[in-house]
Amino acid sequence: MNWDNLLLIFVLSIAIFIVYSLTNLYFLSKLKVSKWVVLGASLVFLAIGLVLPAFSNNMILNYIPTAIFVFLFLWYADLSGLSNIGAPKKKGPVGPAIKPKAKPNKLKYTDEKDILKTSGKEEKNRLFKKKK
Repeated sequence: MNWDNLLLIFVLSIAIFIVYSLTNLYFLSKLKVSKWVVLGASLVFLAIGLVLPAFSNNMILNYIPTAIFVFLFLWYADLSGLSNIGAPKKKGPVGPAIKPKAKPNKLKYTDEKDILKTSGKEEKNRLFKKKK
């Protein structure tokens, strides 16, 4: 392997990452695809990339299936939560929120002006009339 091939692989890696980042930002994050379908497609392109050099001597043609494999594997890693490239997926609370038990007979805030002062039984009956 000479320096030209190494430089080509480096440039191709950076280009794949930039293309993936942009497509994930605008397109891939909106798609609802099973992560297993994406993994299967990436493994198919990996197999093609391993077999293709036996049939072709063109180096650029040999790198195309590998580039597609890396792109799809980045997408799989993002879908399965293995990477932090995509938008973070926030999950809600695990259980219900803990709320304090209501105490209906307890007055929290009482002012003296809110308390009715009655002296006799007739006034109490007038305030709390029972319907018959």
